[in-house]
Amino acid sequence: MSYTADFPEPYDKALGNLPLMLMRHDAPELFSLLLQGGFLMPVPEPCTLREFLCELVGVCGVYTEKTIQTIFLDGLAIDDLDTALIRPGSRLALSAAMPGLAGATMRRGGYYRKMREGISQRSLESAQDQAKDPFRLQVRLYNMVGRDLAGLFLHQGILTPSSDFRQFLMSQPQKFFDHLHAVELDGVSLPSTQESVGSWPLPDEDLGLRVAD
Repeated sequence: MSYTADFPEPYDKALGNLPLMLMRHDAPELFSLLLQGGFLMPVPEPCTLREFLCELVGVCGVYTEKTIQTIFLDGLAIDDLDTALIRPGSRLALSAAMPGLAGATMRRGGYYRKMREGISQRSLESAQDQAKDPFRLQVRLYNMVGRDLAGLFLHQGILTPSSDFRQFLMSQPQKFFDHLHAVELDGVSLPSTQESVGSWPLPDEDLGLRVAD
């Protein structure tokens, strides 16, 4: 894959002051099922989709043009990263090319895009017209995009319901834990074995999750 940016420094190091879990894990692509289920991500202010991907997450250049082929923002198909606006309440889904006629129809700039004009975003609202307040963006990452970009999104940090996170961990095979080298919750070390997950003192509601190798 081709990126033109290094891993950017996390925008919100405290992740909304939620209980923060830090995992040392050298195969972030194994978190793709969690990322497909959806998560929240702090965003400093309204911006275009290209600004979000390139400047905040670090996904730039060839990858955005060649691999991210299907984008939905607030339920509308996106063709132009520079006019699509991320703002409070936005919901974003990113995917590689999907198979079949339905997939071809949803593909960015594809031959069949006129077949979905009714569900394509045409808004030319500017980020300059929006209040400059931080907010949380709802994100889902699908298929190879989820696997490829897991490290970048998890480096920034995500917000996820504790119940979803525990369910994800409990469903993971030993292979996942073979790549897990350390776990901390609010600075307190926890055992990193598969058998210990059930004893982790996760909060009742949301938590912040950051993964590094």
